[in-house]
Amino acid sequence: MSERIPCQTSGCKGSILPATALKTGGICMPCHQRKLALEEKAYIEQNRKDVDLYAGVNDPVEILKIMHKPRRWSPLEHEIPYHKTAQELYRQLTESERERLESYAIELMEEDDFDQAETILLSFICFSSARIERGLEVFFHKGKYYPGILYKEAGQEIRDMIIHQLEHDSENRNHLLLALAWIGDEEVVRQFETWRQHPPRWTSELNVAPETYAHEAGWELDPDGGKRLLFYPESYHFEVNRDGKNGMDRDHTAVAALQAGEHSCPWCGGKLTVLFNYDLQNPLVQFMKLSGQRLRIAACMHCNCYGTVFMKAELDGQYSWSEYNTVPDFLPANEDREEIAWHAMQLSERQMGTYENSYWMLEAPASQIGGHPAWIQDAEYPVCPCCSTTMKFIAQMDMEQAEDSEGIYYAFLCECCRQVAVNYQQT
Repeated sequence: MSERIPCQTSGCKGSILPATALKTGGICMPCHQRKLALEEKAYIEQNRKDVDLYAGVNDPVEILKIMHKPRRWSPLEHEIPYHKTAQELYRQLTESERERLESYAIELMEEDDFDQAETILLSFICFSSARIERGLEVFFHKGKYYPGILYKEAGQEIRDMIIHQLEHDSENRNHLLLALAWIGDEEVVRQFETWRQHPPRWTSELNVAPETYAHEAGWELDPDGGKRLLFYPESYHFEVNRDGKNGMDRDHTAVAALQAGEHSCPWCGGKLTVLFNYDLQNPLVQFMKLSGQRLRIAACMHCNCYGTVFMKAELDGQYSWSEYNTVPDFLPANEDREEIAWHAMQLSERQMGTYENSYWMLEAPASQIGGHPAWIQDAEYPVCPCCSTTMKFIAQMDMEQAEDSEGIYYAFLCECCRQVAVNYQQT
């Protein structure tokens, strides 16, 4: 066997075979790989160029086409982002510009390019609340029924075709029910109540009752067969505050976020976090119609990842661990961790669209009060442990905004029992 020779990299104590030395120039393989990586990095830094895809383009429709078009990533190119987000551009489109962009989405669907077209149609629904009747008609006739939010407030013709198709299309029944829930008009509500009273023959093929699909669209049937919203239509977003102040001025901030709580979690011993601190006297949150001074929504940032946690909340700002909490089946130990360095979050006073964050894959910042929740998985509205009523969604905190992490914490309230709940979802 050949005698090993020392690696010639200064400070390296490794040794290599002569054959390896011939290939690498006398250095061990880890040092060789490190050398190649440094050379590649230096080459990229020397040759990387800025690429402005929007140079000379002023038409917002053409700008959005560029944004939505898939591109192959290259380490030698740094794409200069446009100075406005897609979310901002969609809000500002004129009627004629919306028509042009919708026509472009239709052209894409005719060419079976549904990824781009779907993103455009979703952006219309979420960011601008525009009707997409022409695009939706093509989407439907192409046999596409998901995501269901695209069917929000669709017209009578598509609604009736979906109801008819439900009877015989077992392969797409889940998606058809979701689409129907998002249409959510009086006829849909009546149909869901009929199915609740007289379950159709295909109910046994579902995992849940047909009327339960309404939760995905943010509503449910009330005891009388009417429609009960499970969220507040009014919505305000949290933004990262570059000044570093975390909404602590209670005299001027309607809702502060991510404050240290004074209580500890009985399960893991960690300090609770006040996710949301509402000044109920502030005009901005009067839409909640809560007659009190302050509402604080607390959570355990560890244990809440494994199950819903309830708190008893008073409207003077006090809160306490609910007697109804049960330890999740799986709850790993909370090892000692450094205190989380939250980004400073400030609530914007500009009202946003109800559905701007409804589809989380559009990647819009999703921290908000009110509005429709951005479910990452299936809709998960807790049931009040006191009165068994479905609790109302009131706020959510996006961890990507809050600490460059992942997942969303969702907060709920039973207005009658003053029970609050927090749960969590991630990919």
